[in-house]
Amino acid sequence: MYIAGLRGDTLAVAVVVLLCLSYWATGWLPDFLVSLLLMFLLATCTSLGATVVFSGFTSSAFWLVFSGAVIGMALSVTGLGERVASRLADHCGHAYGLALMGFAAIAFALGIGMPSTLGRIAILTPIVLSFCDRVGLVQGRPGRTGLMLATALASCELSTAILPANLPNLVMAGTAETVLGLRLGYGEYAVALVPTLAIVRGVVLVIVARRLFPDRLTMRGGERADASTAMNTAMRPDEKRLLGALALMLTLWLTEPWHHIAAGWVGLGVALLCLGPLRLVNPDAFLEQVKLAPLWFVAAIIGLTAAVDHAGLASALRPALARLDLAQMSTMPAFLILVALSIALTFLVTSNAAPALYTPLVPALALGAPLSVKAVLLAQTVGISTIALPYQAPPLVLAMALAGVGIRDATRYCLASAAVALLTVVPLTALWWQIAGLLHRAAP
Repeated sequence: MYIAGLRGDTLAVAVVVLLCLSYWATGWLPDFLVSLLLMFLLATCTSLGATVVFSGFTSSAFWLVFSGAVIGMALSVTGLGERVASRLADHCGHAYGLALMGFAAIAFALGIGMPSTLGRIAILTPIVLSFCDRVGLVQGRPGRTGLMLATALASCELSTAILPANLPNLVMAGTAETVLGLRLGYGEYAVALVPTLAIVRGVVLVIVARRLFPDRLTMRGGERADASTAMNTAMRPDEKRLLGALALMLTLWLTEPWHHIAAGWVGLGVALLCLGPLRLVNPDAFLEQVKLAPLWFVAAIIGLTAAVDHAGLASALRPALARLDLAQMSTMPAFLILVALSIALTFLVTSNAAPALYTPLVPALALGAPLSVKAVLLAQTVGISTIALPYQAPPLVLAMALAGVGIRDATRYCLASAAVALLTVVPLTALWWQIAGLLHRAAP
């Protein structure tokens, strides 16, 4: 890396990141220990300062983990989560595969109306866990892990096919309009990406979850009758109070463009309501049950992203990337190179930051390339939606923290689904774009 031109803080951050990512990927050390090691090394081996290294603790995402734990406990204590899970069990509780497909579809559908992956995961996670308890997927069952990971990864990956559904898409669209003068339309974007990045990738997530975490639902007839009875009973006052708090939270999340209050602060406010005036969660009981390890993990991931940005690691790589010459390649190799480039960038700077590095390179990459400028731009969506390791998608880290999913299981699932996606989603995307007339450069 020194030969490649990295110096000072840039080189130190690159070494520390590679070291800690190797531990996270292999599971040789506990997650929280690697998280603390990352923050220690960045604080002592670089001059970035505490503001950058420990920025995770001031991030709204960190407090969204905390608030998600409070809201999840409130859903359990009041029985509202059980009520929702009972209704879902009526529709998806007949078979494990059906449940996987149902929650993947719900995660995608929520992306249409809720443009925050963190928000979708904060809402879905306690509902999925309640559903698992309802259908016999108790703690330790592989199906519980499979259902949680499939829902979380669907929330992250499938939303890439909806233009305003996540942060990477918004970064890409905003940068494209500024740098290229290219405005992406909602409809044309969906036509280009939904068939493969949503439908095909959703099928991949379900199939891989069934193979890696085989299980079956075990809810018996008596339990179904109890669930039906519970669902038809009137809501208790505490359920109504929680429902009102959740409605307020969703309203504030959806109206963020007007009031500019981040999702984490909204979630923290609702969590305080649950712990205080609404009397939904006992503070002492919460302190006994809360686990700090997931909070360290989230803080470390956010600090890692900030360190990469402030140390200029992405900027140091930009000159080498800009020299990538596609003019001598045919259409398919050029497309595959662009997808590989976008995947590599998600490893370096996570999926949230990758579009900010890739999109400004589009004019240089498209010069003489056998692909249309729009194809060069959109090729990155295939890469940023291919999550091979959990740290690449901060919202997935949030889901793991809320659900108590281990790094080893998450890594296995991400690697397997990414491998299958490379063999299916990537070539089918190229084929679909060719049919739609998006892939080739227009004749002069």
